[in-house]
Amino acid sequence: MTTTSNVSSTTSTNGTSVLSTSQASYGDNPFLKLLTEQLKNQTPLEPVDNESFMNQMASYTTMQEQRDLNGNMLKLLDYQGVLARAQGLSQGSALLGKEINYADADGKTASGTVQSIYVAETGDVRLKLEGGKEVDLRSVLGITQPGTASNTATA
Repeated sequence: MTTTSNVSSTTSTNGTSVLSTSQASYGDNPFLKLLTEQLKNQTPLEPVDNESFMNQMASYTTMQEQRDLNGNMLKLLDYQGVLARAQGLSQGSALLGKEINYADADGKTASGTVQSIYVAETGDVRLKLEGGKEVDLRSVLGITQPGTASNTATA
């Protein structure tokens, strides 16, 4: 005896397949649609057992919980990034108008007065010095008040 399967397409109304990953919404509807088609087209002599359905439901629930967890983790990471940038800007703002010593690209020590602070596209806090030179906050070696002598005079 041959069995013909008429499983209809599992394409949702917006044109995304249950199995596709681009623009797919893994909501209840595609899973239930697939489950209903499976029930409609099962062989009467060999029905799908309850254990199989329970495994499918457990897998689906696990996938949905993982998706929710991933979404929450992404929100948390985004929030942490915002906090890190704000903290970096706060630390950098204390350097406005101060003279800093820093390690330049060649590994030599240089100095300059901080004019502004900004967050680069990479997320690093950068200091803009007089003359247009830009320095990463991590390369700052020392800070001095402009106009103060580095050596103290003895009387």
